[in-house]
Amino acid sequence: MDRANQSRSRNARRMRPGRKTGKGRERLHVFLVYVIPFLLINSILFILVAARPHITIYAEGTSDYKSTTVTVQVNSLLPLTEFTSTQEDSPLELTQTGKGEYTAQITKNGVIEIYVKSINGMTARQYEHINILDDTAPLVGEQYSIEDGILTLTLEDSQSGLDQKSVYATNDAGETILPSSYDEAAGRFTFQMGEQTLYIHASDLAGNAMQATFSTHMETLDPEGQPVEEESWAEDQQAAHQRS
Repeated sequence: MDRANQSRSRNARRMRPGRKTGKGRERLHVFLVYVIPFLLINSILFILVAARPHITIYAEGTSDYKSTTVTVQVNSLLPLTEFTSTQEDSPLELTQTGKGEYTAQITKNGVIEIYVKSINGMTARQYEHINILDDTAPLVGEQYSIEDGILTLTLEDSQSGLDQKSVYATNDAGETILPSSYDEAAGRFTFQMGEQTLYIHASDLAGNAMQATFSTHMETLDPEGQPVEEESWAEDQQAAHQRS
């Protein structure tokens, strides 16, 4: 092979890698300039369109069974256009304590509802049921008795507890009668009753009050459930029997 042919062969070998390198650079340019920006922009658009707010509601405990503090955390990538807070369909006032953080003082049981809507139209709704507050007065136990002029009964309160010092009775004359005895472990009280009606008063430690009535007088009811005098009832029954 002469020198001219050898020179052309070496030049051809040097030129081939150059053409491949040029095509690779062109593909890289297209990928960097067109493909990556396209994917990036569409990813950002998808995130913005699909971004949904997130709500967290946390209810603290209670020390007095009268109130508790609720914390609401709202996380949203986009600005909010709507924000409502209610408890049992009544407006609930929130106090902002930080970025997306709010608190409310709750004084009654019920369902809290938080609703938000972001600028992209995505919404979020969260509920929290508050049931740790004591809004029920003490109850009279199922078993009670009136024997030998003494009323024995139990009083129960399963949340804040019975306020023992609040228990007393009144009669028809408006006189106050204190318990004759009290069994703290059983919650049992006794009252001197005699031939009268007693009105038992009691409260729990949250301030819920109750009144129950006990009487030694036994009323007779007519078939319609109305009280009648016993003599009149007996006479009416005898006359009805004779007519039949």
